[in-house]
Amino acid sequence: MVKKILISVVCFCSLYVVFAGASAPNVLTVGGAVKQPLSLSFDDLAKRAQVTVRLAEVTSDKNYNGVFLYSGVPLKTILENAQIEKTGAAFKKHLDIAVVVKDRTGKSAVLSWGEIFYKNPSDIVVALSATPVAPHHTNCSECHQASFYEAALNKLKRKIGFPKLVVANDFFTDRSIENISHIEVVDLKKDKPAKKMDTLYAPTFTIAGSKGKTVEIKDLKAYRHIDITAKEVGDGRGYHGIKHFSGVNLRELFANSGIYPEADTVFLVSSPDGYQATFSYGEIFLAPGGERIVIADKMDRKSLKDGGKFILVPPDDLAADRDVKAVNRIEIISMESAKK
Repeated sequence: MVKKILISVVCFCSLYVVFAGASAPNVLTVGGAVKQPLSLSFDDLAKRAQVTVRLAEVTSDKNYNGVFLYSGVPLKTILENAQIEKTGAAFKKHLDIAVVVKDRTGKSAVLSWGEIFYKNPSDIVVALSATPVAPHHTNCSECHQASFYEAALNKLKRKIGFPKLVVANDFFTDRSIENISHIEVVDLKKDKPAKKMDTLYAPTFTIAGSKGKTVEIKDLKAYRHIDITAKEVGDGRGYHGIKHFSGVNLRELFANSGIYPEADTVFLVSSPDGYQATFSYGEIFLAPGGERIVIADKMDRKSLKDGGKFILVPPDDLAADRDVKAVNRIEIISMESAKK
């Protein structure tokens, strides 16, 4: 009985522990392809409007690090303050921009412009404080051995390094890194001059791996298809209805092509007219929504003709501008190589 009471106290008390500003560096800098580079103190960040998100921290190697309510500033807000700017680019949109967030040891998390700006701002946050979320059930010994629940409860009391990048929609939280110190906005400078075409069309597309392997895809008949429904709402042309697509998930397409990207990569998807968009490894492989990002070859049960033969569709984006019609190339780019 005494043992159970003590366990209850541990579970109950941990709910009220708040980690605020622990191990915070003096500044967070923002640089790269921005008009206004920033050097922000912890107080500078704290003055901005904050949001709160819940994160159950389990990395892809199955390491559990607790459940916390994080409060902080949307990364989108910080980048808007820095004013992303492309210079000398033929393709003016920001859709092909990548963002690299680094901690004080040099560890990095890679994001795409689209997953920051075409998702809700609270999805990706620079956190400044955290409150642990303790389980309501306090008799932990009824279900588990002490070696399991004590280790899990101790995670709620761990020291967290702030500022911390929180990518709330990732299933595995590998990109939610602590003690971040620098945000680099990267213009990949891979754009090509826009080519006017009477009919936008590409009969095949290539996947160009970062290690030199290239695969040409002529059709998707041999691949398992999934059906998705997307609202076509663009920033420029507004609402164009609901579309029904059938296509192949990017994860499966890469695996069946024998291409296995690294975590620091982005995928630059382009068409013959120069239109292109970037997607990060994390949003394809770590986020549940990555299962729904497809290369489509059918719309409304018919093979694509207009804007075809293949269209990349990220159906969960809040704007349809990253839909790439007539896909003719997917380039896998290592961000380490891109910055050299």
